[in-house]
Amino acid sequence: KKRYIIGIVLGLCVTLLAAFAAVLNIFGSLHSNFSDNLYTRNEPSKEIVIIAVDDKSTQPYPEGFGRFSQWDRGRFSQLLAVLGRENPKVITFDFVFHTSTTVLPISKISSLENEINKTESNKDKLKAYDEFVENYKSSIDNPVDRRFADKLEEFDNVILAATYKFQDKSLIEPLEKFQNKSTLGVISFFPDEDGVSRHTIPLFNVESEQKTYDDLGLATAKIFLKKDDITVPTEDGQMLVNFFGDPFSYKMISFVDVINGEFETNYFKNKIVLVGSTAFKEIHDEHYTPRSNSTPMPGIEFRANEIQTILDGKFLNNQGLFSQIITIAVISLGLSVVLSYLGIVLSIVVTIAAIILYIFVAHFMYRQGLIINMIYPFIAIVLSYIGSWVYKYFIADRKKRDMTNAFGRYVSKDLVEQIAKNPDQVKLGGETREISVFFSDIKDSTTLSEQIAIEHWVAQINEYFTVMENVLMQSGGTLDKYEGDAIMGFWNAPVSQENHVDRAYICALTMKTALANLHQKWEKEGKPLLQFRIGVNSGTAIVGNFGSENRLDYTVMGDTVNTASRLESSANKTYGTILCVAGGKSDKVVLRELDNVLLPGKKEPVQIFELICMADKCDEGTRKLLNIYAQGLALYRAHDWASAIKTFQLIPNDPPAKVMLARCQQLQAGQTVPGLDGNMVFSIAHK
Repeated sequence: KKRYIIGIVLGLCVTLLAAFAAVLNIFGSLHSNFSDNLYTRNEPSKEIVIIAVDDKSTQPYPEGFGRFSQWDRGRFSQLLAVLGRENPKVITFDFVFHTSTTVLPISKISSLENEINKTESNKDKLKAYDEFVENYKSSIDNPVDRRFADKLEEFDNVILAATYKFQDKSLIEPLEKFQNKSTLGVISFFPDEDGVSRHTIPLFNVESEQKTYDDLGLATAKIFLKKDDITVPTEDGQMLVNFFGDPFSYKMISFVDVINGEFETNYFKNKIVLVGSTAFKEIHDEHYTPRSNSTPMPGIEFRANEIQTILDGKFLNNQGLFSQIITIAVISLGLSVVLSYLGIVLSIVVTIAAIILYIFVAHFMYRQGLIINMIYPFIAIVLSYIGSWVYKYFIADRKKRDMTNAFGRYVSKDLVEQIAKNPDQVKLGGETREISVFFSDIKDSTTLSEQIAIEHWVAQINEYFTVMENVLMQSGGTLDKYEGDAIMGFWNAPVSQENHVDRAYICALTMKTALANLHQKWEKEGKPLLQFRIGVNSGTAIVGNFGSENRLDYTVMGDTVNTASRLESSANKTYGTILCVAGGKSDKVVLRELDNVLLPGKKEPVQIFELICMADKCDEGTRKLLNIYAQGLALYRAHDWASAIKTFQLIPNDPPAKVMLARCQQLQAGQTVPGLDGNMVFSIAHK
């Protein structure tokens, strides 16, 4: 009963918070973005065909007709002649034919030259040219335009585009001679605030004419259906467009192919024919829509989706505010009550299930023509989970928290949290997973410890351990144990870390820097300078609690761990390196391939690398050295001992190069290199 009451109270609080956000519509743009994922229809109408002014049509002659800006109306007259034989139901042009086609005759060239010669500056010459052409353009009835106008009068099912000027509520119309039998359709609309086109404006009021015009899609649908009046649902005067496919999903045919007759007979019969541009190089009529990813949708295809929305009656509406609040209340109250009875794991499962279920409901409602809110109900789900978790943490799970505080004195914080969530893990056994393992050890520690007083040595070692442990913890690593002056740690357990290789490498490099800082401090204090070696290996290992029934140790076991240990000791000693790694690649750091080796006690060779530095801090000198070594290594593997010797001699102060140089000199002299087999794998066990 108590949990039920707590659940009701939490649900009411969540309802108030989420409803308040919904009323203010704080995340309106996010809702638009997420609701775009609901547009999953993939059924473009076969009744709609797009004649595309595409890249093929605008290619130079003879493949195409050249740049679209250089076309005259004769091309459209040819198109109408072809379509007239095909008998489509509607022909819609997505072009505003509001200017005359101007072709300046030869007889006017001399007059133009005279006008230009009267001016001196280039700016005035250009102005004179524009004025002359404009005057000529407005003073003639171009024969090309006249033929186009005459051709248009042969049709009673042509729609021409017009542009609406929102400032003075007027139209930019096609030339009057084109309008005798044609219907006008307005092409103006605005994308949403996020730049995505989701709405059209079905009706436009022209105050000077006291007349209302349909937009291009609505006008097309009216002629196709032979209806003078079609009612479409609007929100704030705009209609939500349903989308039936990704960009370039509708049936399209190139403009030039239609003119050349390269299509089947009756291809356009009884169809809606939309004529528009799909080439974005010259005519930038492209729109990002809910079905666009990186590819925008041509404006003419956007109109195709609008037309199909009207013809199929598959209109969309956004969920109203009152309905949103009811939805939020049902989710908040129901989920809060249920979660108050469940444990952490089941609560997470139920919360995720609620999110998935809501997504399914959203898709179902979209199919019914309703776009339910895609933000505030999810906020309600998350807040319900958080509220129930806070309740259980501070009230219901106080005893478990006390146990966590007790264990926190002995084991890592991550492990304590995992034990608290899953107490059954505190037992023998483990799991197999990918990890990165780290080993470090101080060089010549025995000799150093004998040179100074034991209490000073312990203090210095503890200072060293403190700094290195902090570095390891900051990188997200788990400190496994200290063994004498050695440190062992690992990543990707108990908490999963996808970038565990990066973390391990960056930790090793950071430790190198931290040790250099300690050296500066110790020099001033007159203390001996400690040097370390580090080995890192990535691979599969067994992770879990190992030990007896009375005492457990959370650690890692397996070949991956043993290899990391041998990289720290044997490999570093063999090649004179400090940081030796294997098993994992990273683009965050620079690695140098050293050799293919057989480590002590191993049966399979390992490709080992030296960890050099962070990738963004590698200077040219270092890169040059690495390239030289890589060249020498390639020559060595090709058995070109002489060339390899010359190459390795170019970097005489590089420890790995010295090792490889000596090996090549032995081989050139015909001597046997102990531990080196025919596959150029060096067995460190023989060193």
